[in-house]
Amino acid sequence: MVVKGSVFKVTTRSGRQVWRFQIDCGRDANGKRIRISKSGFARQKDALEALQQQLQQLSKDRFPPSKMPLSRYLDEWLPAHARSKPLEATTIERYESLLAHVKRALGHIPLAGLSTYAIECFYSSLRAKLAPKTVREVHSVLHVALKRAVKARLIPTNPADGADLPRWVPREARALNPDQLAKLQAAAAGTRWDLLIRLAAATGARRGELLALRWSDFDRDAKTLRIERSLFFAKGQLGFKPTKNRQARVVAIPPSLAPYLDLHRELQQRDRALFGPDYRADLDLILCNPDGSPLRPDSVSWAIRDVARRAGLPGVGLHTLRHTHASALLAAGVPLTNVSRRLGHRDAYTTATIYAHALPDTDAEVATLWDRLVSEAWRGTKWHTEGTPQQAKSLKTQSEGWRPQRDSNPRCRLERAVS
Repeated sequence: MVVKGSVFKVTTRSGRQVWRFQIDCGRDANGKRIRISKSGFARQKDALEALQQQLQQLSKDRFPPSKMPLSRYLDEWLPAHARSKPLEATTIERYESLLAHVKRALGHIPLAGLSTYAIECFYSSLRAKLAPKTVREVHSVLHVALKRAVKARLIPTNPADGADLPRWVPREARALNPDQLAKLQAAAAGTRWDLLIRLAAATGARRGELLALRWSDFDRDAKTLRIERSLFFAKGQLGFKPTKNRQARVVAIPPSLAPYLDLHRELQQRDRALFGPDYRADLDLILCNPDGSPLRPDSVSWAIRDVARRAGLPGVGLHTLRHTHASALLAAGVPLTNVSRRLGHRDAYTTATIYAHALPDTDAEVATLWDRLVSEAWRGTKWHTEGTPQQAKSLKTQSEGWRPQRDSNPRCRLERAVS
């Protein structure tokens, strides 16, 4: 049963107008409507505040306090939430990692006893060891969990609502310039990571998408790659899943990359002959271990960072090459929608938000273009003049007879001159 309230104005017997609130609490066992009302408020604001207080009190009376510990509730909530969405295995693992912080600090508190103050104190303690972004992620998951508890009528309100969060300013995505990219490729030359780095830089694909590529996805004649799945590692297991936006895309590769793929395939054939029937030919992977099995994504990330350190580029990872690809294309004037499709973003807005810094600054050109467009549109009209701005102002004043005039109002207004 939903409790509803309203505020309205009434007139007393003495003729005075006051504000009243009224709450509809449904009907009793005999079918008679139950209402709670109170009047006599001089202002509507006072009546609204009293209404909110009464509704909160009714809500507390209707919800029996839950003695379930927060940790137990979260253990029950996450599997149900994962099934209802559904969530990817990597997402579930991430949620478990974030909620582990909550359970260690607040897990012993009864669900009904959790307060906003306790949550804020918890966030303050997290700031000493976690980045602001991670603290906000912890809050996001906890808020969703407690929101479900409100819907399940375990608690009347969500104590995570209104909790103060650490400020987080997103960092600008790092991209390599051509010289830095050449250094990285030179450091990877002759290693097993050479093709991976070149593919990442030339396609802008995500790590999991690159590691899930099959030879059947490569069209040698058209020089394209079909990206339709991603490799993930969760719970100690490797597996394949759809791409992030669950849509396949075909990405053209530069002609210079085709010979590297051909050479890689020849070397892979030697490994296949060496391992014989133990080679995982059924996976058909382009980038894999010598026996054809999938590479672990986290191990690949560490290996690429090690190559970057040897190239004198500390902090550069595989995702940096995705940013490099997007930033270079946008700076070169490639349409935003084309770049968005290559990256596999859900829409161009996502691309524009992440790579706004890489978009060319054409503001000066736009201003000049506007001058030309307006000049052409006004040419031949009574407003157009080939003279100076002062002459144009004189022509406008004479032709229309407008002049500024000040009246009793302190503001100036334009009135048509009367002569």
